[in-house]
Amino acid sequence: MERHAINPDQLFKGQAFSQTFSISGMERLIFVSGQVDCDKDGKVRHPDDLEAQLAGTLDNLAIALAAQGATMKNLVSVNIYVTDLRPENTARIREIRSAYFDAEKPPAVSLLGIERLAFAGLRVEIEATAAV
Repeated sequence: MERHAINPDQLFKGQAFSQTFSISGMERLIFVSGQVDCDKDGKVRHPDDLEAQLAGTLDNLAIALAAQGATMKNLVSVNIYVTDLRPENTARIREIRSAYFDAEKPPAVSLLGIERLAFAGLRVEIEATAAV
């Protein structure tokens, strides 16, 4: 499988994400439902703590990928939903997610501010697509 991250010169050069991402020679796609920072019993681990929830959510995403025989390096597209998203949070979010994503070929990423998530205390949800 070949992974192609392309950032056209005419577009903004993102930090920790690729503008476009393509895969050739893959066997299958993996679609991961929105992951949150909950334990296996559904309890929110770090209520209202954006940074701790982002790390916990990314850990859960890695667990979900591993169940399908994939890793974070197989990610091609990621949507991150954050409640009460503020511009001053963006750099820290990028820093935390960069520790989990492939530094050379990070996936295509969207960061969206939303009103609320399914459970009280949740600040972050991440859905993803991977290719293996």
